[in-house]
Amino acid sequence: MAAPKGHKKAGGRQKGTANKLSSGAKANVIGVFDKIGGRDAMASWARKNPTEFYRLYGRLLPTDLTIDPDANVIKVVHETL
Repeated sequence: MAAPKGHKKAGGRQKGTANKLSSGAKANVIGVFDKIGGRDAMASWARKNPTEFYRLYGRLLPTDLTIDPDANVIKVVHETL
């Protein structure tokens, strides 16, 4: 529940502090990935399931690109899920 307007928030994570649950879950997924064969196993799965692989890969791509034709640079804007 949010603090009433005009009152300082009490408790919670400080701004910029990593969420322990998210970082722990990520570490667990990486550990399992390594145990089940890592890149070689994923490549084998991807060959058998290209549609699923490309669906997963597409979720990793940035969702917005800002292009300045005069700068010859592409700025990538990552949207949080």
